Amino acid sequence: MALTLRQIDAFRAVMLLGTLTEAAQHLGISQPAISRLIADLEDEIGFKLFDRSGRRVVPTAEAQMLVDEVRRALVGLDQIKETALEIGRLRYSRLRLITVHSIASTIMTDLIDAFSRDYPDTLISLEVQHTDAAVEWVVSQQCDLGLVLAVPESPALGSRALTVGPAEAILPIGHKLAARDRITPQDLEGESFVSFRPDSIFRARVDQIFLRAGIDRALRYEARTMEAVCSLVAAGLGVSIVGPLGSRSRHLSGHRFEVRPFEPKLDVELSLIWSTHRPLPVIAQKFLDLANAAFA
Repeated sequence: MALTLRQIDAFRAVMLLGTLTEAAQHLGISQPAISRLIADLEDEIGFKLFDRSGRRVVPTAEAQMLVDEVRRALVGLDQIKETALEIGRLRYSRLRLITVHSIASTIMTDLIDAFSRDYPDTLISLEVQHTDAAVEWVVSQQCDLGLVLAVPESPALGSRALTVGPAEAILPIGHKLAARDRITPQDLEGESFVSFRPDSIFRARVDQIFLRAGIDRALRYEARTMEAVCSLVAAGLGVSIVGPLGSRSRHLSGHRFEVRPFEPKLDVELSLIWSTHRPLPVIAQKFLDLANAAFA
């Protein structure tokens, strides 16, 4: 036989209220039932806990020592209960995200900002890696959700496509091409061009457009993030092609540059990915729903 929480509850109630009758009423059980719980507890621990004095029961010296330990233990149990309630209310939760460098400081940051307004007590951890590593982190469940530009077909991955829109050309303020309503590859012949890094999937798609058109650019600058690319363009070092939300993100509002539609149309599609090896945590599902609504 082992100690039970019911026995401990009965002991604490008698210590608090001083009579078996009041303790039984407090716990919603009969007086014989609480007497049995106390007797079983005394049998289990091997010493007497109470002496009778009329209607009341008087705690023994051993009971006084035991109750201090019971209080400490029950404080821990109460904390566990409170934590469980907080988890159920999504107030005590952690969300682990991963994304690629090009959108970490723009699109992902905007989503986290919006999400944190609805769930301010959620601890959010953001990791930034290249696409292959981001996929590996999600599959291995080191992160709950990943936001990437392309997703490989895999039974280990669940995914939801988020259509962002067409890519845009960005130009320094006062650039000669700013007078045009739209920008084509031919317009950028010989122009100083700010590219994303060679391991960027978006960079590869942009390069293919210029290769098919037979247009040479002056590829003088490379950067890994959207923010860095836009900063270099704003500084007058060249022109670039970026994803649509990059030029309008509030996190780039301090950078001044011209924005024009780019042709041929280059649609940008992001994917939110997660591991199919376990159920998606509730807080991750909430982020997924918010992202889906943001791009609807």
